Amino acid sequence: MILYHGTQDKNLKKLVTNHNTGRGGDTENIYLTDSYACAFMYAASTMRFFQFDKKTDTLWVMEKAPNAFEKMYKGHGCLIFKIEIENPKKVEHPTGHVFSYNKDIVLDKENCDVIDDCYEKLLELEKEGKVKLQRWTDYTKEEQENVKNNFISRFKPYMEDEKKRFPEEYKLLVSFYPELKVEEKEDKKEAK
Repeated sequence: MILYHGTQDKNLKKLVTNHNTGRGGDTENIYLTDSYACAFMYAASTMRFFQFDKKTDTLWVMEKAPNAFEKMYKGHGCLIFKIEIENPKKVEHPTGHVFSYNKDIVLDKENCDVIDDCYEKLLELEKEGKVKLQRWTDYTKEEQENVKNNFISRFKPYMEDEKKRFPEEYKLLVSFYPELKVEEKEDKKEAK
């Protein structure tokens, strides 16, 4: 079976089972997908504003702020590895396109798409019908306001931690909505 793995790590040579995948601390499996578009979306950005439209089996990507697609995807690349796996295990997942494998996988650069600009690739996948983009301009003014408010309320509680641990992602979020900026805490020293 052909499966895919997407990454921004240009030096990645092997997928290993003893790596914490973030899936509940699971260290015994490697996770792959049979959807090229899904592998691309996981590699292209750490913020994943997409879901599968199960009726059409198409990845639906939603823009959460004005010009967010360009801000998130333009100017950086990723790799998509094509891997042949025998007997992977299908995983219960909302997309229906996730599989696990419990052995290390050596990656072959010969079976890898090198994507130079993720924004250009996103537009290409849209033209091919592999993703459906819901642009900011597709929303009504009321929907835009709701999307903005939901986005801010979702991320605001985590912004201080985001700034410390993921500074690039923090900058991106603040570029969407300046209201998310963490105010600098001033040291209050008592005058003696």
